[in-house]
Amino acid sequence: MARACRVILILIFLFANLNQAEALRIISLYPGHTDNIIALGCENYLIGISENDNLDLPKFSPRDGAEKFLALKPDIVITRRLAERLNPTLSDVLRQGGVKVFSLDTPGWNNFEDYLIKLANILEIEPEKAVNKFRDLINNIENLKLNALKSGKTAPRVFVEATSRELNTCAPDSWAAHLIELAGGVNAAAQAEPLRKGSAIAPFGLENILKNLNNINIYIIQQGAMNAASIQDVKARPWGKIFDVQNIKLVEMPESILSRPSLLGLEAGGRELLKIFYDVN
Repeated sequence: MARACRVILILIFLFANLNQAEALRIISLYPGHTDNIIALGCENYLIGISENDNLDLPKFSPRDGAEKFLALKPDIVITRRLAERLNPTLSDVLRQGGVKVFSLDTPGWNNFEDYLIKLANILEIEPEKAVNKFRDLINNIENLKLNALKSGKTAPRVFVEATSRELNTCAPDSWAAHLIELAGGVNAAAQAEPLRKGSAIAPFGLENILKNLNNINIYIIQQGAMNAASIQDVKARPWGKIFDVQNIKLVEMPESILSRPSLLGLEAGGRELLKIFYDVN
């Protein structure tokens, strides 16, 4: 019996070491990729991350030389076209050094499943697992929203301040707009046109905000690299008193959970919006 136990322990030890040896070594150059790698259960694959990430791992800029990447001996570097344009030769040099480089563009809501399938193949996990996680998160948010509406609560009309400069909002087909709709909000700036084709930002301006005051119940201040404004900052503007006069609810939301296409963002952002809209925890 004791001998059998020793054999089992040895096999467990060998299997664990084999899995550890086979673990991929990945550097992610975009926080959205990092979020999705973590959400898919592959956080232990990460050995390096974007300079804009906040994990306790070595940070990389797309402008860094190949030597810095190669020093960590990655198997894979996952980037995107925007980063590649900042350092056009990096990918070729890394590939010459034996590193697999994958460029995945920032996905939109409608092609997010395709993106997840590509990422899952890179991570060598079942694509179906990734897609099902996305669908399950959507269904969960949808169900919580429907329950709130069935209880008699009214869908709020929502405006997102994406940037304080020129008061841009989220484009109607952006990730943020889809997430707001999923959580039960009505986009008060649905008529806004994107800054350019495919842009997540749409010009709106103060004049349009003032014209639409009666159609806004909640004013979301997106906080991130593009907008550092706070509730206090907005109220201190020359026109800031209108929020109290019109009884418009002012809230802050991190860009990372409102506008970044990721499974982590979908879960955290959806939960936060449900709380803002319907006080659902």
